[in-house]
Amino acid sequence: MAAVSVRAVGKLLFFFTFFSTVKAIDSPTDEEIFQYQQQRSSVENHIVSTSRHHHHRTADAPRLVMDTAILKVNTSLDYPVQIWAVSAECYKCNMTFMMEVDPSIPTDPFLVQTAFMTHISIVKDNHDGTNDSICRFDKLFGEHGEYQMHINPNGPSEENKFDCPVYADKDPVDSNIPILVAFCIYVGLFLVFLAVRQLYYTIGRSQYAWFIGYFPFRETDRLVNSDLGSPSPSSTGTEDRRQAGPDSTAQAAPQGLRRLRSLDTFRGLSLAVMVFVNYGGGGYWFFKHARWNGLTVADLVFPWFVFIMGTSIALSFRRLLKKGVSRLSLLWKVVQRTVILFLLGLFIINTKRGHNSWSTLRIPGVLQRLALTYFIVALLEVVGATAEDRNWSWKPQGYLSLYLLQTSRIAPVRDIVNYWHQWLVMVVMVTVHLVLTFWLQVPNCPPGYLGPGGLSDLAHYNCTGGATGYIDRTVFTDDHIYDHPTPITVYKTEVPFDPEGLLGTLTSALLCFLGLQAGKILLTYTQNGQRVGRWLGWAAATGAIGALLCDGRQNEGWIPLNKNLWSVSFVLVLSCFAFVLLSACYIIIDVKQWWTGAPFYQVGMNSILVYIGHELCADKLPFQWAASPTHSAQLATDLVGTTLWVLIAVWLHYKKFYLKI
Repeated sequence: MAAVSVRAVGKLLFFFTFFSTVKAIDSPTDEEIFQYQQQRSSVENHIVSTSRHHHHRTADAPRLVMDTAILKVNTSLDYPVQIWAVSAECYKCNMTFMMEVDPSIPTDPFLVQTAFMTHISIVKDNHDGTNDSICRFDKLFGEHGEYQMHINPNGPSEENKFDCPVYADKDPVDSNIPILVAFCIYVGLFLVFLAVRQLYYTIGRSQYAWFIGYFPFRETDRLVNSDLGSPSPSSTGTEDRRQAGPDSTAQAAPQGLRRLRSLDTFRGLSLAVMVFVNYGGGGYWFFKHARWNGLTVADLVFPWFVFIMGTSIALSFRRLLKKGVSRLSLLWKVVQRTVILFLLGLFIINTKRGHNSWSTLRIPGVLQRLALTYFIVALLEVVGATAEDRNWSWKPQGYLSLYLLQTSRIAPVRDIVNYWHQWLVMVVMVTVHLVLTFWLQVPNCPPGYLGPGGLSDLAHYNCTGGATGYIDRTVFTDDHIYDHPTPITVYKTEVPFDPEGLLGTLTSALLCFLGLQAGKILLTYTQNGQRVGRWLGWAAATGAIGALLCDGRQNEGWIPLNKNLWSVSFVLVLSCFAFVLLSACYIIIDVKQWWTGAPFYQVGMNSILVYIGHELCADKLPFQWAASPTHSAQLATDLVGTTLWVLIAVWLHYKKFYLKI
């Protein structure tokens, strides 16, 4: 087995150091990135005028970038009017003054954002504190289109005396075509792979060993435990097999010493998508994190990784306890892994791009959140291990409650009742989270504030995140948390806010614990139908509660969906998706064996290496390069970088090399 030694870690450090010296051609500096973000923020924050004053039209039109179009305004009125606008992305934001259109002075065309609907209002200022509405409408502009709006007094009715039609001088482009092209390319490569594999099995390896030998079709039998806990072999549920009896006709789950590939595949798929969105996701808004409330593809992957970590904890800890490892030894292993993960995030990830000043070092982070979440749930599992977990002999007279549990009507839910004390601790933690969120007194902010502040709530401009942000700013201070949070570009927030802060750790522990429950189902029940049925039941329950809390809408309900806050509704809805995806992976990969899980299971078995590697090699050739500001160019570099890390994970797997903490 490839247990990673100090020498191996040294080789990895050399590998990453080497690539850190190979900067992409013209890759941007921190200052340039900040300037670009500021420039993009003005575009993404609704409508950006090249000037908010009168100008004579110049020959140079605004430069189009991703998710922008050009709008030119003409008027037939004999008095000036004002244009106000706001993007639908900015929830509860007031309209912003953009420009004044005077019929006697030509105006320049300006840029409009195309990712979201734009609310536009045209008014006449009466210069007495009042105004008259001319037109008010919503418009979704197309990317790289060139539009004209003509304001005229020829309205369709007495109630609507004015007309403000918008028409395209130049048709927009379909920004989703690059995604379709990329999909076709990957499907084509997959079909070529299948054809070569069929050739391998049909003709035989001997005649084409010089070529076919490079394709890893054979499975390696030497698998090691993956990072953050691993699935044990399917030798689970001993007591259930005795109860089922030799004559049971129910379909049994896969047994033997074969690893549950679906768990590694789930982890690897989540990590591959995480790499893609961290590299930029092609510049598409749905591959970026939601600015505040809501869900995008980017918001799914990290929570899924947390969920599957919990499942891995259940399986790996059961295996270690049955091997005779003491709980004290296991607790020491948990502490070691927690410290290593936290320090990797603090000193390796958080010090990238020259952020190596002690005075401004960010303390929270992704790996730090994983470390604390892992510690909480792993500690619960070590302390709360039952006699069954530790493989003690089962004696009904010595364990009366266990005997009654296994032989009563409660048996169908014994995966919950057996661990009632763990559930009690988790209920207390969620209660503490809710009490702090809704009743902690935050200076100058209303109790239970969950909004982003900024433009969405001018009266509470600096209340971003409510209690969640306040706790982090109090504990870590403003200098040691994330200073460029997701709402800053849209809501123009001014206070730092960290999406991996302290209060959200309690709910991420809930998500990990629900993943632990998925693992307990694997351990307790041996029939495929029992396992999948219970997973889907949990999906229905968590999804229903989550939908009830957020009222099934993006910005409404008692507790909206919010990854920045790791709200309870967000955790429950994401666990619903995770239970469903785990069920699908388990059926397709482990039960029906329609798919081996490749190439994602190899990524899942080297998750720490891939995550740290992709972070350190960001903006380095060949993983990323300077690309033109178009979706097609950005998508190409992001997909190539992601594919390279998948290929590296596959190669390391067949070299039997795994980075294990």
